[in-house]
Amino acid sequence: MRTRYPAEFKKEIVNLYENGTTAKQLSTKYNLSKSILYDWIKLYKKRTDKNSNVSTYQEVLLAQKKLAAVQRELEILKKTKCFPNSPRKEKLKAIESLYGQYPVKEMCRTIDLPHGTFYNYHFRRVLETRNEKKKADYRKIIKGIFDESGQRFGSIKIYNKMRIEGFNIDVKTVSALFKEIGLKSKQCKKRYFVPKPGRAFNFIGNKLNRQFNPTEPNKFWVSDTTHIWIGNSHFWLCVIIELFSRKIIAYRLSSQDNAKLIINTFKDAFENRGHPSDLTFHSDKGSGYISNEFRSLLCSLKVTQSCSKTGNPYDNAVVEAFFSNMKREELNFHNFEYFDDLKECIVKYMEYYNGYRPHNSLKNKTPNQIEQEFFDRELLSD
Repeated sequence: MRTRYPAEFKKEIVNLYENGTTAKQLSTKYNLSKSILYDWIKLYKKRTDKNSNVSTYQEVLLAQKKLAAVQRELEILKKTKCFPNSPRKEKLKAIESLYGQYPVKEMCRTIDLPHGTFYNYHFRRVLETRNEKKKADYRKIIKGIFDESGQRFGSIKIYNKMRIEGFNIDVKTVSALFKEIGLKSKQCKKRYFVPKPGRAFNFIGNKLNRQFNPTEPNKFWVSDTTHIWIGNSHFWLCVIIELFSRKIIAYRLSSQDNAKLIINTFKDAFENRGHPSDLTFHSDKGSGYISNEFRSLLCSLKVTQSCSKTGNPYDNAVVEAFFSNMKREELNFHNFEYFDDLKECIVKYMEYYNGYRPHNSLKNKTPNQIEQEFFDRELLSD
């Protein structure tokens, strides 16, 4: 281990050397290497400059160091444009602009600012910058989901989508960013139904009884029709929803609301779903649904028929909700001129509804996800 010598000892050795003791004698007597000895002589030997001022090499180094410090202080004052009596806010911003160019403590000392104050300000700003970057990323994601939904999603549905996709974010943040971006979902005022008295068909009972959550698919289907205007003409849309997954399993457009429309839509669904057994079909008591032709078809396929009470849409609330959502989110924002435009719009909305739109009743999953999960479980259990 290298021996450490005090400064007084070094100066004494140099003094002996200046008074005539040779380097060899000093090296032998004090067991010092000549290289160390000459380093001390260089550092502590007195020198005389042109003005007859006597100083040591160490003193010269210290003077140079002080001069460099003064020069840096002048540079700091020039670049920060701050002085000890400047406002603290200006000092903080000025030092932050030079962060990394000069030592923080030196800058703070020059303009009379506690360095702890600066560090508190700086690292809080770094955290705020990180949060701003994170929020900027979230804004892009929120805008992307909003656009992908066809500008239909509000902040709640966007929050649910982000959680499903693995983002650790709370609903308040999504709602705040949604408003900051200036987004507004396609929503119109809801309509509220009042049950109305009407003609009774007591020969068809209500087998569903508002039990809208069966435990497996193809046990209950629900259906209804609604009209859509194209210019001065209107067309009818019939849909059939598989109640377990809330999936639209068949739909048709027609210029007439009659039994043929309903029969053809049902045949599509029955074929698409592989001719299920033990099926109950629920609807309102529209003329097409209680027609002899449609009832005969259900009977031939051994499908049980169920109907809502007359004038009470709540017995068929799932389909009513679907039509309400479709009109609020899509149809009310179009003025269709041609049938093909309407048809294309309906096709796209059905794909969106089944494959992208999260449903509250499905724990914010899509109908396609619910069915896929069910059939995957069935395969594992076999």
